Amino acid sequence: MTDVLTQIEYPPEPSEPKPRRHMTAGMVAVGLLLLGFLMILAAGIRVPYLATSPGPVTEVHSIIEIAGAESFESEGELYFLTISRPTQSLTLLELFEAWRDPAVDIVERDLVLAPGQTSDERRLQNLEQMMSSQQIAAAVALDRLGYEVGVLGTGALVAEVLEGSGGFGIVEVDDIVVAVEGEEVQFVDELINAVRARQVGDTIGLTVSRQNELQDVKVVLGESETDAGLPVIGISVANAGSAFDFPFEVIINAGAVGGSSAGMMLTLAVYNTLTEDDITKGHRIAGTGTMSTDGSVGRIGGIKQKTFAAIGQGAEYLLVPDGDFDGAFAAADGKIEVIAVSTVDEALEFLESLSPV
Repeated sequence: MTDVLTQIEYPPEPSEPKPRRHMTAGMVAVGLLLLGFLMILAAGIRVPYLATSPGPVTEVHSIIEIAGAESFESEGELYFLTISRPTQSLTLLELFEAWRDPAVDIVERDLVLAPGQTSDERRLQNLEQMMSSQQIAAAVALDRLGYEVGVLGTGALVAEVLEGSGGFGIVEVDDIVVAVEGEEVQFVDELINAVRARQVGDTIGLTVSRQNELQDVKVVLGESETDAGLPVIGISVANAGSAFDFPFEVIINAGAVGGSSAGMMLTLAVYNTLTEDDITKGHRIAGTGTMSTDGSVGRIGGIKQKTFAAIGQGAEYLLVPDGDFDGAFAAADGKIEVIAVSTVDEALEFLESLSPV
């Protein structure tokens, strides 16, 4: 029997360790220069996105003035909430910072500005919405307090001018007819009645508001194509809008704040300013929601940002429209009590249920 000896393999001799590279001051400088260059690049390149963040908070009693009726001070506060959304596109650096902030939402710019719409046009639109919201808020508050509020029309808006008619080339689309022969026109019916009281071929004097300037024009009345002998200007019209006739002056100084989402809180503040019994009971109450003439509260945008703003203001309660409750409740994270309301009457009922501070 032959013994087989297994060859023993020895490990190779250890090689010389490779020398470690040390980062030099020059390499650090190059890295910092490269980082700085990238930061400058990120700060200069704009992308088609906007950031929505919590905006300023306004105590509503402080911007309301009443002339011609007794008003009362409030022991508590009512706040309306806003969002901040500059219309200039974000830089890459700003986009990254917005992405890291839990209170900020990023939205595509085209979803905010309509095609061809400028930032100034958007701002003017928002301011017009605020003006309308103020009027509705005052009307609803006064109605709930038992005051009689009248409605005034703002004229007849020209939607179409028929080619070849008496008004063609004289009256323009988007003109608002505000008077006939010096007699005020508030609604379409008044214009129609004034025209039909004339004869075909008569010349009628109209006062129109064109681009916010009043102009007097003369139109020779033509004959209706469908009703023989019926005088017409040859225009299609609709009511331009309406305004309210208040028993006394209600002044709301909202400044540059635009939009309609402050409506509910404006209504509550006007109501409270005219009420001896303070509905706040000394509490700090924030809220948001549009207001309709029937007292219903409508949904708004930016509920997350407005919830963060209410918390930052130290409000105890946040009143929100029914449809925005889930978003507000999630953003609140237990830091503020969120109350859903569908009408201003429900908001008043909740405030009535509070105990005085």
